Amino acid sequence: MPDRVLGAPGPVLVTGGNGYVASWLVKRLLDDGFRVHATVRDPLDETKTAHLEAIAQGSPGTLSLFRADLLDRGSFDQAMSDCDLVFHTASPLIVRGVDDPVRDLIEPATEGTRNVLEAANRTPSVRRVVLTSSIVAVYGDAADLRDIPEDQFDERHWNTTSSESHQPYSCSKTLSERLAWKLAADQDRWDLVVVNPGLVLGPVPESPHESGRSPGHAGLRERLLPLRRPRARIRHRRRA
Repeated sequence: MPDRVLGAPGPVLVTGGNGYVASWLVKRLLDDGFRVHATVRDPLDETKTAHLEAIAQGSPGTLSLFRADLLDRGSFDQAMSDCDLVFHTASPLIVRGVDDPVRDLIEPATEGTRNVLEAANRTPSVRRVVLTSSIVAVYGDAADLRDIPEDQFDERHWNTTSSESHQPYSCSKTLSERLAWKLAADQDRWDLVVVNPGLVLGPVPESPHESGRSPGHAGLRERLLPLRRPRARIRHRRRA
């Protein structure tokens, strides 16, 4: 598919807008003056959204929150309306103590990806989808490191060792990314960009006018603290 140049910026959709990576993404987009549509499970739950409202205050961009669920077909259509660009970050993140790997991880990850990309197929304005995947979609166990030239991975490499019963989170990321590439190949209007972070950590985003923490920050911090495996470092940095 040839490189595309996006036209005048319309609204930008961020799924899972109250997650950590998504919250920083929303902040950057708002700071750059974009109209941001962010999906969350419950826009009225201030424990999960207050930090987004704080980020939006005083920013040159505008923020609109939409209700959506990964497993509800069509629930992303309203939020995606008129958007040129879609950032799909929503996906369950449970790395230990999973009761039912298929129900809790694999189905929400894969069906959520399917629902978002099928919504993109129904939305004529969409020109690009950016999927947040993970390094664990590239490799799982040490067996995936064998026969890797110069110890470097590239687009040809996939995790072949994770499964529903072994590293189910890694399996969910692998299956959802593979599905995304398949769905992207089945059409020619929008292109797909996938980011595979290896380490994600840093400060909680906040409004430049706020030195304290809103209720949403507490919920965000609770979701971050249990993580214990490598992830891409994110900090608010000035771009060259």
